[in-house]
Amino acid sequence: MAELSVDIKELKKLLNHCTLLYVEDNAGLRAKAATLFQKIFPTVYEAQDGQVALELFHKHTPDFVITDIQMPHLNGIELSKEIKKIKPKTKLLITTAFDDKEYLLQSIELKVDGYLIKPMQINKITELLYKIAKEVHEEQQKQIYNNYLYSIFNHQDNLIIMLKDDNVVLVNDHVLEFFDAKSTAEFKDKFKNFTSILEPHDTFLYPYSTQDDCLAQVKKDIDKLYNIKVLAKDGSPHHFILKLTHISDKENFYILSLTDITELNLLALYDKNSLEHDNAMKDEKTIYSLLKAAKESGAIIKLYNFYKGLTVCNNGVIAETTKGGSVIKTSTLQLKAAQHEKKMILNCEIFPYDLQTDRIIDISFSTQAIEIGKCKMLKTTPSQRKYLILEPDPTHTVTLFYNKRKFDTEATVINISKESAKIRLKYLPAGLKEKDSLILDMVFSDDVKPYIINTNSIILKIIPIEKEFYLICVFDLKPSIQKILISYLASRQMKLVKEFKGLQI
Repeated sequence: MAELSVDIKELKKLLNHCTLLYVEDNAGLRAKAATLFQKIFPTVYEAQDGQVALELFHKHTPDFVITDIQMPHLNGIELSKEIKKIKPKTKLLITTAFDDKEYLLQSIELKVDGYLIKPMQINKITELLYKIAKEVHEEQQKQIYNNYLYSIFNHQDNLIIMLKDDNVVLVNDHVLEFFDAKSTAEFKDKFKNFTSILEPHDTFLYPYSTQDDCLAQVKKDIDKLYNIKVLAKDGSPHHFILKLTHISDKENFYILSLTDITELNLLALYDKNSLEHDNAMKDEKTIYSLLKAAKESGAIIKLYNFYKGLTVCNNGVIAETTKGGSVIKTSTLQLKAAQHEKKMILNCEIFPYDLQTDRIIDISFSTQAIEIGKCKMLKTTPSQRKYLILEPDPTHTVTLFYNKRKFDTEATVINISKESAKIRLKYLPAGLKEKDSLILDMVFSDDVKPYIINTNSIILKIIPIEKEFYLICVFDLKPSIQKILISYLASRQMKLVKEFKGLQI
């Protein structure tokens, strides 16, 4: 057998979503050729005459048809005419002998996609199939562009780049204008590596990506939003929100969408070393611009409320922004939590810090919307809590031992986690200071049994507020005591969940 000029694996990859109908009245030839076709196409249907073939085509509408011309009941030309009526884009290949000139002229009029002379040679078959498969592949790329890029993205102001794997396929006019490129081919020269078009900026995708190639990092979390900085053709820096979307299940096609938010003047906010950074954090106009950027980019906002320490977190989207506040659409549970707590924390992947509002203007359960007032930035936030922190049951007791002596004072556990507790005291023992050791004897209840937590602890912080003191104590728990504490926290959490669900709107 002659050496194949076409890589069968590559051909099979090109045809991995295509089906074939093979029509041949010679049983021996049909069986032999079908064996080859089954190595190339994932699905092959066989027919011994034109009538059976037409019935199979009606049932399966395959992408390719390879048919003999001279057959009983319905010849190849008649079959091809019927197929073109049903599915005009079907790829038709005719197998013919040298003496089929009359039929050959008719097939030319039908504009069939190729001819195979009997006896068929494997090289000729694979070469023709490869040529047609490449054409199909290019047609699919154009179709994807028409469906996803032109009709959806080309009418937007965003910069749009279509990729197949890591390679640029198409770009919209905004990309060509921004980078001063006359064509997609010219832009490709500038896009040899995605990182090459990015400028470093504090906390942005570049240079803080964990990958040398930022595109690989973005592909790890499809649809996540990233801040990037890019220089325009005039050398001016632009601030974009980048989003990568996977648009095809059949191929690795992606859309890179870049939303330009330069006019919002947020670059200083993301640069911790900038002299303007601290002022930007406190500037109401900057915070408003940040919320506007989230709205314009369609970013998901994670909303946080706390019911006695229990975290209530749901997604939301910003429906409206003004300099006086914002309207956010979210779930009924989140609205309920905000109604109880009277404030809310906003977290977003494009925010450098979380935002908090202490003003709830209006809550509409019918439209699932909450109107909030002005926000402030938080450098540290409860949304980043490592451990569950809960308010204990109100019937608990806590006793402190300092320098091996019981300290007689009114004490209350404000909140507790598996690592620490915040305790309120009326007054401090003489000489007590941060980093001192205490023994804590705490008794909690879940209405069934007491949970006794007796442990050494270190005072992390002492906070005086008016006529009271708050101690942040870090535990040094024995494994057996830690097990009891974790059990109590789990029980308390379940009780608070039921309690929260029972709150009236």
